[in-house]
Amino acid sequence: MWTGIGVELKTTDLSPRVIFLSRYVDALLTQPVILTTLCLINKADNSILVSLVGNDILMVLAAFIGSLNVAPLKYMWWFASFIFLVLVVVQLVQKLEGANDVYKILTYITIASSCIYSIVWLLGSEGTAALGLTQEVGLITLTDLVSKLGFGLYFLFNYDAAMGEDDTDAQNQQSQQYV
Repeated sequence: MWTGIGVELKTTDLSPRVIFLSRYVDALLTQPVILTTLCLINKADNSILVSLVGNDILMVLAAFIGSLNVAPLKYMWWFASFIFLVLVVVQLVQKLEGANDVYKILTYITIASSCIYSIVWLLGSEGTAALGLTQEVGLITLTDLVSKLGFGLYFLFNYDAAMGEDDTDAQNQQSQQYV
């Protein structure tokens, strides 16, 4: 976004808009991976995984189509994207009961970042243009850092707790066996 690669200027609307195509490509590639990771941590059924990833892909595609349209159609596409976001959030929240703390934190990161993406779309250049271009790029960059890098690092540092593997007890039992 910062370099201008994958940027399209849309001048058919009342105010010129900047559409970041790379943002949608990034979302189509990384968000399904994040949702798949959450499903693997929670040992969810394949049907839930397919539903989550499918709704997420439809959410991103609806937002992309909305960014290419002019008002009022773009807001109808944003609303469709928002409906898919609600479906994803509802499915993620349903899996929180009885889950470990690492899964809960990773789920909250995913839900918060998805909501921020939707709000920035509405307030940014694709939507109402209430935010300046610098603020939009800054918010998306910070959200990307938290949702992808933060998610990945937190998962990496808490892998054993997330997957329910506690090797310290097994190591202690083996070492006490010879004493």
